[in-house]
Amino acid sequence: MDGSRPTIGFIGLGAIGSPMARRLIDAGYELVVYDISEPALGVFAGSARLARSAREVADGAQIVFVCLASLPAHDTVVLGADGIVAGGAARICVITSTTGPELVARMQIGLAARGIALVDAPMTGGRVRAAAGTLTVMLSGPEDATAAVEPVLRCYAGRIVHFGELAGRAQVMKLVNNVMSAVNFAIAAEALVFGSKAGLDPEAMLDVINNGTGKNDASLTVIPQNVLTRRFDFGSPMAVILKDMGAAIAEADRLGVPVAMTRAVTAMFERAIANGVSAQADQTELVRDLERSAGVEVERTR
Repeated sequence: MDGSRPTIGFIGLGAIGSPMARRLIDAGYELVVYDISEPALGVFAGSARLARSAREVADGAQIVFVCLASLPAHDTVVLGADGIVAGGAARICVITSTTGPELVARMQIGLAARGIALVDAPMTGGRVRAAAGTLTVMLSGPEDATAAVEPVLRCYAGRIVHFGELAGRAQVMKLVNNVMSAVNFAIAAEALVFGSKAGLDPEAMLDVINNGTGKNDASLTVIPQNVLTRRFDFGSPMAVILKDMGAAIAEADRLGVPVAMTRAVTAMFERAIANGVSAQADQTELVRDLERSAGVEVERTR
């Protein structure tokens, strides 16, 4: 390993974080890793240094990446008494999760008081692209800090798009992306259930949609791969969708922007949970709630 390279910390070894961390190890970086889940942490035994707290990671790494789903977990991991802010070695904290700009601003203030820069670097692409190293990263933060982390980001990112020096701008872009993704999926699911109830074959419908003006990522990939197969395993829990949509609505309200479609789709996910779909179920299980309401199943017939 190149001794001039910084030691990297990585906190959050879930479905996305684990392959991202693995990409850094494969690129030759020395890693210190932590996850609240012992099995997730144990996967890295022998290939990374295992820490027992976020503070221990920040004691042993100059750059610490955070990849967590829960907003309260960010407060604990970044700003808690045993968090990154209490570490002795960390100089840059990279937030790869979707937190919204308000939480990023609060974390930035807390970290800055200890001389730690925050880099806002949420990503999109899912677990398959994380493993392939082709994620798209949105990047904002102080120029010197973003320049320092960019070579590390390129281990798992096929594209990096800059949004200036103000941390939080990348978060807004991620919310824009996630809102569009959720809305695209919701309308595609609703339309496919509608057509199925009318007796149309789902695969024939997709053949028309994907060769016409209605296509989107949901019709091109998510529905064929995760709904028609009845696998319902796209990878994003319903609760995470609601977290992101809530953050987007809060920021839109702050800016004075009407977001009627975002609110309507949020209500669809909320209704599915109220009707018995688990908040931890995959987001594609929204289809099951629509199917139950319509009395039809979107199934492959060919």
